[in-house]
Amino acid sequence: MFKRQVAVIIFYDEKKRILLQNRAGISKFGEEWGFFGGGVEGDETPNEALVREIKEELDYQLKDHSFLKEVHYITNEFDIKLYIFISPLKDKLNKFSQKEGKGMKLYSLEKAKKLKMMPTDYPLLELLKDVL
Repeated sequence: MFKRQVAVIIFYDEKKRILLQNRAGISKFGEEWGFFGGGVEGDETPNEALVREIKEELDYQLKDHSFLKEVHYITNEFDIKLYIFISPLKDKLNKFSQKEGKGMKLYSLEKAKKLKMMPTDYPLLELLKDVL
């Protein structure tokens, strides 16, 4: 069983689209798209892990974000504690310099549901309907 604590961020625009990372070449479980973020390491807090991951993935110093929710998923394959953060894109997109993945793209929630993502990501898309 894969067990991990993960901090992710959902960047969204004024049209309620979310920014997803093309994970081709870096996928660990076959997913093609996912949220930016990654594993909490050592004695990091989820917020510290998120800030570090965004610096590594997008070469961006994350500041204006807020904690949305903690979700714990347990299946036969995964035991994942997911810390979900959210941030409006505003003028960030042109400041991002992607260092991991094959690209990024904005998707409506409906289109994102049709993408190949981690099983733990799909419930987040439902949660976002009430948040965005």
